[in-house]
Amino acid sequence: MHTFAEKPKALQPGSFARLMAPGRTHFGQTHAMGSSLHVQRAETSTLSRHPGGAAAAFQANSAEPIAHDLIPATHDFGMMQVFPIRAPAQRQGRGIDIPISGAPEEEVVDQPVGSGSASGTTAPAAPQSDSCEQPRSMHKLTSGPFLGGLTMDSYYPDLKGRGYYDHPGTGGAFDTGSRAGANIQLYGVIPSPCLPSQFHLEQTIKRTRFRINGVVHEEEGKTFDDIAKSGRDASRAPFRQEFLGGGDAPLGYIISMADPPSTGYNATSNIEHDRDFVTTLVGPSGRQSVSWSLSTRISGGSVTRNVLT
Repeated sequence: MHTFAEKPKALQPGSFARLMAPGRTHFGQTHAMGSSLHVQRAETSTLSRHPGGAAAAFQANSAEPIAHDLIPATHDFGMMQVFPIRAPAQRQGRGIDIPISGAPEEEVVDQPVGSGSASGTTAPAAPQSDSCEQPRSMHKLTSGPFLGGLTMDSYYPDLKGRGYYDHPGTGGAFDTGSRAGANIQLYGVIPSPCLPSQFHLEQTIKRTRFRINGVVHEEEGKTFDDIAKSGRDASRAPFRQEFLGGGDAPLGYIISMADPPSTGYNATSNIEHDRDFVTTLVGPSGRQSVSWSLSTRISGGSVTRNVLT
């Protein structure tokens, strides 16, 4: 008795195309089926034609990568997009006299010196008030010990011992041999019951004269926001120091900052540098300010003038 096996129906070209068409509901299933058919046909063809027989044909087929198993047909690797990487923003270094956060400050010959017409008069004091809308007063300390037991190192711990200022506990001019400048403590007074967080410090600088080797610097005559350019956080310690007044300090609550503006120089420097500052304590609806100046002259690497007023 003969047994007849039913011969599988061959797939029509149109049916195979429909199985492989992307976007069908059961793509994963049809994709696998299409891949199997493709491999089966390849193997059948190789078994019939390979000179080494079935074993050799199987080894040859096993070494061939099957693209359908490596990259799904639905992936679209289109044109690659290139995104530029921006260079890190450069730190501000010009137009400031408050040392940059973290230092170092500007290079040698950072700040020029002026011809002596510095205006360091304190702004007329507004009538004192116990309102929390504005500070009572604003002051500058240009000589003698800093108030509150503070020093320049208290305000700038990152610059301690690094040669950016001298005699850190007192106000006045200094010359370190490579920098000529001055220490100054600036402080405002508010009534004790007021919230210190409602008050903030501001400081501007105008370079009234700035010349290096007789050449006028581009910043001469310009005014800058000194605190903003320094990168320092003026809302908290160490830059902003607070303490209760009394003793040598005015009665009330004290909000203070300090500044060691300086001009770097070397053995051949010829610099003229005059700058005027205005330091302000700002309240919710009023402010108090104090003005001060520093005038520096350096000739042939020697400091001939360095006056804080």
